[in-house]
Amino acid sequence: MRVKLLALVSVMTPLVTVMTMIFKIPIPATQGYFNFGDAGVMLLSMLFGPYVGLIAGGLGSSLADILSGYSFYAPVTFFAKGVEGFIVGVIFAKFYKKSKLLAYTSGPVGGLFMISSYFIFESYFFSIGNALVELPWNILQALFGSMIAYSLYKLLFPILHQRLLLRFLT
Repeated sequence: MRVKLLALVSVMTPLVTVMTMIFKIPIPATQGYFNFGDAGVMLLSMLFGPYVGLIAGGLGSSLADILSGYSFYAPVTFFAKGVEGFIVGVIFAKFYKKSKLLAYTSGPVGGLFMISSYFIFESYFFSIGNALVELPWNILQALFGSMIAYSLYKLLFPILHQRLLLRFLT
């Protein structure tokens, strides 16, 4: 099982990197950028659980920072996106069969952790004013990420469950 998990993380990490890098809006006040990487982190966490979300989300997102010239953010990104993925994966797995409504709170709750992590980091390294400039962008990023991830989950889960996932993970 560990080899299969390693293989899954090895494939999903670059997927998060690409989803993060494919669309970026720079935010000059904090030298950060708006992206759709959260959708990838959340989707992986919903499909494959909290540990894949933690590792692939953290590594893939921080790798995107490094490759895009934002290496200053890589350590906080690894922490913020990794824990975001873990939170989404735990909440989603715990509640999906019991209450889809509660399961769908996983994205905003994980996103809240990401938003808070970046706000603290930017307040310390830049200023509270600069962190406030990026705050609405991080909120939008988390909300769009949640909506995209939920939509893709509903589309992909039946396909993966029937054709790939059962053979791959068992």
